[in-house]
Amino acid sequence: MINTEFVNHSNELGNLVCLQKTAIGTCTIRQLNNLRWLLINNTLQSICNLDHPESFLLPHLQQLANLWQQLDKPNKVLEVGLGGGVIRNYLQVKYPLCEVITIEKSPEIIELYQQFFTKETNPKIVNSDITSLDLTEKFEWLVLDLFSQQDCPIFLFHQDFYLKIKELFISNKERHLFINFICENTQQIKLLEEVLKEVFEVDATVYPIKDYNNKIVHLHF
Repeated sequence: MINTEFVNHSNELGNLVCLQKTAIGTCTIRQLNNLRWLLINNTLQSICNLDHPESFLLPHLQQLANLWQQLDKPNKVLEVGLGGGVIRNYLQVKYPLCEVITIEKSPEIIELYQQFFTKETNPKIVNSDITSLDLTEKFEWLVLDLFSQQDCPIFLFHQDFYLKIKELFISNKERHLFINFICENTQQIKLLEEVLKEVFEVDATVYPIKDYNNKIVHLHF
């Protein structure tokens, strides 16, 4: 597992692979041995072991993996937020029969993923904004992993967003929503829990990540 010292110095470690100015900021890819990672504005976004894409290296992702291992294998998963594609790559290795569709609003991030983080020839990635996209497909799992340098995107506190998300779930199977939630204070997580309860009518479970601002939020309904 990657420690906090690595995270804090990830913009200096290893060798520079790519540096690109994009609409969302400066994207940097660095590599040290078989580890390759993506930074946006010098903030570590994701890191992968090129030889073992099924291995999560950051603690919030390991928490996700622990939750997933307790559940039935999904047939269809929607991921929102691509980054370096570590979640997408993990799901494809662990659940080879599962269809994984990813929504990413930055075309530059998609290009970087295809060039540096995957061997897929035709990955199912939709270049769009989840807040304005109309999907007709239905899913068992939804994973929200949206990049934020500090606080999370404001629409994660809006009921309308989750009402739209709720419509994307298959209606006759167990449904799971996972959110990688980055927050600076307890009021934000309380507000999120309240909004989720109002929309989904069940309580969410929150898993704090030691030494990080990340929290994994899991909702099963």
